[in-house]
Amino acid sequence: MGEPQQVSALPLPPMQYIKEYTDENVRRGLAPKPPLPVKDSYMMFGNQFQCDDLIIRPLESQGIERLCPLQFDHKKELRKLNMSILVNFLDLLDILIRSPGTIRREEKLEDLKLLFVHMHHLINEYRPHQARETLRVMMEVQKRNRLETAERFQKHLEQVVEMIQNCLASLPDDLTLPEGELHLKTEPMDVQEASSCAGQSEPAKDGMVCKKETTADKDALMCVIIDEMT
Repeated sequence: MGEPQQVSALPLPPMQYIKEYTDENVRRGLAPKPPLPVKDSYMMFGNQFQCDDLIIRPLESQGIERLCPLQFDHKKELRKLNMSILVNFLDLLDILIRSPGTIRREEKLEDLKLLFVHMHHLINEYRPHQARETLRVMMEVQKRNRLETAERFQKHLEQVVEMIQNCLASLPDDLTLPEGELHLKTEPMDVQEASSCAGQSEPAKDGMVCKKETTADKDALMCVIIDEMT
């Protein structure tokens, strides 16, 4: 006896459709375009639906008898339906024990089916509310995460500001640059740079020299400050 063949609960993927969407076809623009939106009606699970149908259709439009009034409290009606299902199930058990071949068994099954349809319909009417609540919770989580990130950033900013203030407060008031600390950095100059400098006028050369001396003074002063801090 062979092993039983396993059957998937979901349909197999449409391989003949997937093969058309290779990287090469997508890059060349040869992949099939998506289907056009349905405008009139469509078939799903063997039933025909209209595009302008409501997401949650009324029971009357589906040919189902309505047991609850138009204006009602969902919680109370769900409790009543739950209790009615329990009572009808006990009645069905009693019928199966006493007279299982009577027509009352079929009637009780239809009653249970109608009660389950109503309960399922009332639960579906909560779907828009569930979607809004899910979106609200997601937004609250995002808001809380952003507030926590901003709070951590503010703490780090305050710590950095405090460190800078402490460093500034530790500097002496009469800080002067010691003699002999100023050393100009000399590097070999390229021929092109030398020729370009030679072609400049005397005021331009003097300005460049003054700029280099100012930069060297600042670098030397920062080195002294760091040496004193360490």
